This record gives sequence, structure tokens and C-alpha cells, in this order.
Amino acid sequence: MLTKNIDLMRGLSNGSRGVVKKFSKAGYPVVKFFSNGDEIEVVPIRFAVRIPGCDEPACRRQLPLQLAWAISIHKSQGLTLDAVEVSLERVFAEGQSYVALSRARSLSSLRVITFDPSVIKANERVVKYYDSIKENAALEEEEENFVLRKRSRLSSEF
Repeated sequence: MLTKNIDLMRGLSNGSRGVVKKFSKAGYPVVKFFSNGDEIEVVPIRFAVRIPGCDEPACRRQLPLQLAWAISIHKSQGLTLDAVEVSLERVFAEGQSYVALSRARSLSSLRVITFDPSVIKANERVVKYYDSIKENAALEEEEENFVLRKRSRLSSEF
């Protein structure tokens, strides 16, 4: 799995998965990516990390790849994945189910293998927010219907 965006135009972004098919003459992995079917030689890139108390960032060159047989929901946050198989029977945090389900690039690439609806948790503030939107929409519709009835009565009187 890629750990950095390397070519967005070709769909090679952080989280793109593939299979190492061979190694180039230079010794770098040639990966066939699931997203586009291309075989790409993945070369080391520069990573920089800021260290507290140091003026200069620490830099290293490494392959932007990691094994990805399985990753946690927390680790998947921020990724877009070509294929997702997820168990939702032991989620424990608000929004965790959403994070897991929304990692898939498409609905056809998502498979839920176990599901326990009793463990799904929504943030109470988010629920209240959406309830207020529904309430406001209902009030606006009621007001609009009132105005339409008044107009209808007025036009029938003239």
C-alpha cells in the first residue's frame, strides 16, 4: 500500500494498494496497482519530519510502501482504499463505523463481514444538529404551505 501520493493523475495516492510483481534492475519493487492495473517501479522518496527543538527537519529516503494485509479502522482514517473488508461487530468509538465504511473508493469495493447494530455510536452533538435541520425544514415547509393557502384564498376572492 502506498503511504504517499505519488501520481494523482494515474490514481496513485496514499492508500492505493497493489501487488509486488518483481524487482527492477536497480532493486526497487515493481508494483501492479489495483486502481489502474499499471505496473510502476516504486522508488524511494524524501520524507521530512519536524523535531521539536531542532531548526532543521530530519530527512530520510524510503520506499513509500507498507504491507497492508490488514489495518485498523484508526490507521485507515484519511485513506481511500480500492478494496475494503470490514468487521463492525466490535467498534467502540463514536463515528468509528463511519470511518470504516467511508474508506472504500466505491460501494462495490466494500464488504461488511460482520455487523452488530448495537455497537454503532453517533456523536450526540451531531445527532442534535441533524435533528435541528429536520425541524427547521419542517417549519419552513409549514410556513410555505401557509403562504400558499393564503395566496390561494386571496386569488379566489378576486
